[in-house]
Amino acid sequence: MTSNNPLTARRNAQRETPPWVPLLAFLAVLGAIFALIFATGSGKAEPKLGIDLQGGTRVVLTARTDQGADPTRAQLDDARQIIQQRVDGLGVGGSEVVVNGNTLVITVPGEDGKQARTLAQTAQLFIRPVITSQPAVAQKADPNAKKPADMTADEQKKAIADARAARQAPANADQKELARLQAEMSKVNCAPNVSDPLVGYDKPDQYLVACGQDDGQVYLLAPMIIRGTDVADAKSQQNQAGQWVVSVDYRGEGKQTWVDYTSKNVGKTTATVLDTRVVSAATINGAIIGTTEISGSFTQSETIDLANALKYGSLPLSFSMSDAQTVSATLGLTSLRAGLIAGGVGLLAVLIYALAYYRMLGFLTFLSLLLASAMVYGLIVLLGRWIGFTLDLSGIAGLVIGIGMTADSFVVYFERIKDEMREGRSFRSAVTRGWQSARRTVWTGNAVSFLAAVIIYVLAVGQVKGFAFTLGLTTIIDVVIVFLVTHPLVVMASRTDFLSRPSINGLGAVSDVARKRRAAAARAKKAAATEGEES
Repeated sequence: MTSNNPLTARRNAQRETPPWVPLLAFLAVLGAIFALIFATGSGKAEPKLGIDLQGGTRVVLTARTDQGADPTRAQLDDARQIIQQRVDGLGVGGSEVVVNGNTLVITVPGEDGKQARTLAQTAQLFIRPVITSQPAVAQKADPNAKKPADMTADEQKKAIADARAARQAPANADQKELARLQAEMSKVNCAPNVSDPLVGYDKPDQYLVACGQDDGQVYLLAPMIIRGTDVADAKSQQNQAGQWVVSVDYRGEGKQTWVDYTSKNVGKTTATVLDTRVVSAATINGAIIGTTEISGSFTQSETIDLANALKYGSLPLSFSMSDAQTVSATLGLTSLRAGLIAGGVGLLAVLIYALAYYRMLGFLTFLSLLLASAMVYGLIVLLGRWIGFTLDLSGIAGLVIGIGMTADSFVVYFERIKDEMREGRSFRSAVTRGWQSARRTVWTGNAVSFLAAVIIYVLAVGQVKGFAFTLGLTTIIDVVIVFLVTHPLVVMASRTDFLSRPSINGLGAVSDVARKRRAAAARAKKAAATEGEES
């Protein structure tokens, strides 16, 4: 029941949020988004494009086994799944991982092949005690040496066996055998451009001579005490000294083993060995209970890559990599231009129809769509920097559909206003009543669309994920625009004498219908009163 008390109406009006407040809040958020775009990263308002629009870099991984046998399809599928998890762990990056015969093909957007090589890292992690270390001695490169990728299966098998014989010894090795390994330390070639056939194939239960990854040292390491499979979680973060490190939490037996070992070996050095290379060697200062840091000369991106690799597990195979190859765009900028033109033509058609049918409300539709497009574009640019999101053609399709759904929300709102005016209400009163019913429809419609986008994203693979991601993003922006932009603008228009004119706001025909209904009702009432007097 509605109160007709003027005092109550005045209090309700005082409690109502002024329409300029949500509008200014939206403009402040939009300004902050573009401020972040120009103040961070490259400072350019350019989205990160996918492989189909800008091309990319391809690396072919050839599986290596220490027995020289071909890998099974199950092993290749497991490796592809782990690499795909690493890709997903970095965000919606637009990378492709496919099985091609006995190889895996990784394609990443852009011209830098480093990311593809990082994703293919075997990530065989072991914690080993350090027996001794010394500076690596520069070795003369063998011009006739083959890379593992160029070797036959028998040549690979022999190279791995020779490396094991030279650089490893059983856990029960005597002092003479350890002296041989110590002498071998001065013969190992630790140059970064030299391929090590032992990578990923050292026996963890034996002694090992291994190179440092960046410190120019060579190490003699004891058999492992903890495996990488005991890693429960790994995160990239900065330590108190401001250095980028990887924080590792162990689980199960590995967690207790690490506590026991560190408490009994204070003052000794342990090495974190990743794919037969020492990435960190640190002295134990006391028993370590809880999180352990893997430190080294890491950049932020390197710690993110390492944590990602450790978190999702080591590959069941070791791979030799081909040189990075540039891949041309599968669809190219022509398709991008065609997609943008199609979207622009569609929006122009919507604008022309809205202006012809709604007039002033159609202009508000255009302004709302313009602000929605600006916010979506800004978020896509930032997401490309923050989570590696790449915009491909399927993502553009999701954007066009999502913005079209935003226009649908406007139509729902405007038609509710017209329904209220047909009942005889003024434009200002119809805006308030129409919004109360329209917002429920807007919430429901967008909730269904967002749920569909989430389901598609969870179940889909490849580029379909990009479509679902942009569809969900534009659905959220739709709600924001309708509540913070469109409704406040319509309220402000309803309170303006000029814009409230039926000839300006496009509601003249509806006003005529309402006027005719009121006249008919008045005539009917008068006729009923006349009949009552005669009777």
